[in-house]
Amino acid sequence: MNKGRLIGCVALVGSAFLWATAYIAVKQIVEDVPPGLLLAFRFTLAALILAAICIPKFKLMSKDLLFSGVKMGIAMFFEFFLFTAGLQFTTASKSSFIIASYIILLPIAYLIIRRKKPTGSDVLASVICMVGVCLLLANGLTAFNKGDLLCAGCAVAYAVHIVYSSKFSKQYDGWLLNLVQMGTVAVIAWIVTLISGDFRMIGQGPLPIGAFFFLAIVCSIAPYFLCLFGMKRVSTTTSGILLSFESVFATLLAVLMLGDPVYWQLVVGGIVIIGSSFVSEIFANRVAKRQKQAV
Repeated sequence: MNKGRLIGCVALVGSAFLWATAYIAVKQIVEDVPPGLLLAFRFTLAALILAAICIPKFKLMSKDLLFSGVKMGIAMFFEFFLFTAGLQFTTASKSSFIIASYIILLPIAYLIIRRKKPTGSDVLASVICMVGVCLLLANGLTAFNKGDLLCAGCAVAYAVHIVYSSKFSKQYDGWLLNLVQMGTVAVIAWIVTLISGDFRMIGQGPLPIGAFFFLAIVCSIAPYFLCLFGMKRVSTTTSGILLSFESVFATLLAVLMLGDPVYWQLVVGGIVIIGSSFVSEIFANRVAKRQKQAV
């Protein structure tokens, strides 16, 4: 593995860990703040912070970048809205594993959106990763409830978002893409909140501003920057597999901080998921060597 790919892989694993912290934060405040309002505050703060950072980069903004960022933002909205709504009815650990099933949907999303057939190694790595996810679910999947169904919908949106992100991150500035996609999520979230009229936190006590800033900076700006940075250097399939580490991190954090139960499938499933990333990298390296030899 060359240095660039290694740095990209580290960035993606770091992104997965930071996203995992969102399961804990959202689980603790979603009982008091409706999903639409939570997303509106979270991504408005994130967009404002990014706008201040991106002032010197505004000259790089283009119509194509804006359109691409909006498409990413629409997929991201459904991803986070369904995730946030689902956490009202299911556990953080169970939610993380159901959402991780996006890995098996990734080759399909790749085919539909990019019009490119995934390689056999991509499909194999995704299947191995999904076996790991199933092991993680084995002891936690009891009755399938409404929250689990919402999280399954999140997995679909997640797969679409990863394919879009992998494509556009190689074409445009990552900071500006983040700004546009998060601004798009904020706008849609405010529209949904206004339509629903659910502002129950307002007038019932102070809003958890500290938690919103944590979600905006630690769980949104930082991981998405790392994600787009890593995707510039790593294939779509490998990116998806490394990001699936989020489910392992989320479960470990849920065990340590929320008291979720520990079970042996967690260890075995985590090992299988990590193993799938090695499978993807081994085949990617072989392809790279063949291409060099052909040249």
